[in-house]
Amino acid sequence: MLSFLNYKKLGIKEFSGLSTFQFLAYFRRAIFYTFLSIYLRLVLGLSTTETTLMATIGMLANTGSQMWLWGPLLDKTKKNAGFVITGEIVAGIGHFLIFWWHRSALDSGSNYFAGYTIIFGLAMVEIFWSMSNNGWSALISEYTDDSERKQLMSQLSVLGGFGGIAGALTGGYLYEGGIGFSEGTIFYFAGSIMIISSLFVIFTIRDRPNGLTKHQIDGVDIKFKDLPEVVRKTYILFLIALVFLNFGRNSMAVMTSIYLADTNGFAATDQQVALYRNVASIATMIAGIALGSILSKINDTKVLVYGTLSSILYLVWMVLAPSFEWTLLAAVLNGASMVIIQASSYAIVASIIPPDLRGRLFAYYNTTFFLSWGIAATFITAPIADFLIYSKNINSGDAYRVSYMVAVGLMIVGIGILLKSFRTLEAANRATVEFNKSK
Repeated sequence: MLSFLNYKKLGIKEFSGLSTFQFLAYFRRAIFYTFLSIYLRLVLGLSTTETTLMATIGMLANTGSQMWLWGPLLDKTKKNAGFVITGEIVAGIGHFLIFWWHRSALDSGSNYFAGYTIIFGLAMVEIFWSMSNNGWSALISEYTDDSERKQLMSQLSVLGGFGGIAGALTGGYLYEGGIGFSEGTIFYFAGSIMIISSLFVIFTIRDRPNGLTKHQIDGVDIKFKDLPEVVRKTYILFLIALVFLNFGRNSMAVMTSIYLADTNGFAATDQQVALYRNVASIATMIAGIALGSILSKINDTKVLVYGTLSSILYLVWMVLAPSFEWTLLAAVLNGASMVIIQASSYAIVASIIPPDLRGRLFAYYNTTFFLSWGIAATFITAPIADFLIYSKNINSGDAYRVSYMVAVGLMIVGIGILLKSFRTLEAANRATVEFNKSK
């Protein structure tokens, strides 16, 4: 057994399956999303706010499906791996269909409508793709103990970092000033990878046969209101904190590529945008290695605070950076903070979610991440940038810089709420342990 693979329930076969899936997931995300915002904004002519709809509408479909459809169904069936497999296959096929619709719109001569075929096409795909998100969160929780989750998440992030680097490099060559989207190369490439990744899950991971809890064996349907009060209050407060933290740090995610490529920003080339993405991925990998080793014993709450501060520094430095080369420091801070926040927050929330409610409560947890890629941008940072640009008070580069500082404000609010949630976290952990022992 490998020395780093010291898990009680996770063998080498399952670990290799999870690792391969994670690598391919980051690979196809980087190929597709690194340049999509540039394509919609600078090639098809959508406004900054309209461009952010690619994340907003899609993530609304994703999170709504997780919370109201797949979460409850997963709690009933416990088919975690099955959800991942089905979600990836349907999403892969869906990307082929999106391209055919997009190509038809381009051939009709309407670039504007063609942009919206991607936005709404991705939203329809996300309804089924979200099955994979639900299954993935529950699967990791199923195969690990509380003390192992931060380590596993950090190790998987390293593999994801390699995938992100390979994907950004591949996307940089496939994009070709928009041809990669208009001719379908990126759609077909990403869709095929999704289907291939599902095959790795099929051959390496099985749903555990003893997944039923005591409550389910006794025929008791557990609801959120049945949990101890301290668990409910801590969980809700922690999620509110994550909303502000994730909405702040991710509100500029879609707009960063635009800001880098904008002539009033840094006028970055396709390869430079890919470089920025890759530097962030390398930082993700290094932080993941640290979390899985020397930082694995540090309290999860402290790690989460460190990640939050790193994210704030990233946003501030994007405003202060004097040239593109200096933005790479921001990429380091951004990449490191991403894995730190994901790994530590997952470990914290997993410790207070009982097995009976993993599907539903992980769906709400995932919502704070997925919605953050679009909602805050569409309704806060992007409209601010567009207003400043179209009012001609300042140039587009300075407008984006104002939006970065607004994002900082959101994160500062989130830190205050986060620290308040930590006050009852230990009591919530104890209450969850007692609840799991009960019938």
